Amino acid sequence: MNGINKILRGDKVIWILALLLGIISLVVVYSAASALVVRNYDGNTGRMLMKHAGTLFLGYLMMYIAYKIDYRRYSTIFKFVLWLCVPLLLYTLLFGRNLNQASRTINVLGFSFQPSEWAKIALITYISRELVVLGDQIHDLKTILKKIALPILLVTGLIFTENLSTALILLTACIVLLIVGRVKFTHILAIGALGVMLLGCYIIFDSAKTSIYNNRADKQISELAEGEAASDIEISHKTSRVKTWEKRINSMFEGNDSLTDPFDDHHYQQTYAKIAVASSSFFGKGPGKSEQRNFLPHPYSDFIFAIIVEEYGILGAIVVIMLYIIIFTRVMRIMSKRPLTFGAYMSFGLCFLMIMQAMINMGVSIGLLPVTGQPLPFISMGGTSIMATGFLLGMILSVTKSIEDEENETAENAETEIVTENTDTNERAIESCD
Repeated sequence: MNGINKILRGDKVIWILALLLGIISLVVVYSAASALVVRNYDGNTGRMLMKHAGTLFLGYLMMYIAYKIDYRRYSTIFKFVLWLCVPLLLYTLLFGRNLNQASRTINVLGFSFQPSEWAKIALITYISRELVVLGDQIHDLKTILKKIALPILLVTGLIFTENLSTALILLTACIVLLIVGRVKFTHILAIGALGVMLLGCYIIFDSAKTSIYNNRADKQISELAEGEAASDIEISHKTSRVKTWEKRINSMFEGNDSLTDPFDDHHYQQTYAKIAVASSSFFGKGPGKSEQRNFLPHPYSDFIFAIIVEEYGILGAIVVIMLYIIIFTRVMRIMSKRPLTFGAYMSFGLCFLMIMQAMINMGVSIGLLPVTGQPLPFISMGGTSIMATGFLLGMILSVTKSIEDEENETAENAETEIVTENTDTNERAIESCD
């Protein structure tokens, strides 16, 4: 046990919770990915499970690497990583792999890579650094716009066109971090107003671009229709991202309309997720007994919480929620011990980012929020997400290790002073007797 304590120092509770999240991930993904096993692994569940276990191992490895690095170094490291992420995000936007009408990943050496996951960590760490480095300049609007608002709007702007939910989560986490960092509320409103203006410009641009594209498509179709059969025409129209967002939001409310088919293309995901939750009980149907995993499109990632509720019931859902809440409370201890420091800001911002993502995944699974495609941190299947979350937790653990070292050093110094005082007292007593 002493050997483990020397290797895994810092907050032991976070270490244990990270291990529990990984165990839950293995068990639930093994059950939820049955359709994926048939489709991609020829029914070989062991092969799929080993691949996911390997991904979790990489997540824990990233956690340990981040934990071993002195957290103060992240102040410099992620300043450069942030500006490296900007061209990667731009490249993903222009040349990334298109999935579900959005470009979110790129291929690196044969592996799928999602730059936005690392951009989130880089941006939060960068803002945490600036909140400390700027000092009294934090109250100057011009400095705030240049040093903080520009990176926030640039990174979230490159993300939101293809992944609105991730951009909103990151933007919210940044705003909350600015509030915690004592930035004036009027300055935060100025950043928000600037963001709304840029959003309005994008909506106008996206609508105009889509309209021009569809008009050209209609023209080509009419020209081809004169000399060819309609069945030979393969020119398709394009749906704007803004319209896609509107459909997802509207589908959440239209699902309650008796005239709306709950199993049509726009509602079937929410419908099957609700069936999974509604058909459960306090203790659930039991491990591996989910029925809706065969109907949900992504039961092992986007809707994994619905499978947890179906198989493990309300009790299982409470356990998972409590794991995330306990992690957040442990991070709040850092805030209380090291207020207004880089380590405290970074830990709070990263943890808030993870918890918010978890809550949104849960909200989507139970029908409270529109479909977003957010994974459940360290539980959902996904390479980049698991490794980024592992690194994130390792950064927080690095802060707790530093706090533990400082507390141990203070305790040792106090003990040395007590021993010295006792020695001096004994020597004076001996001298008085002589």
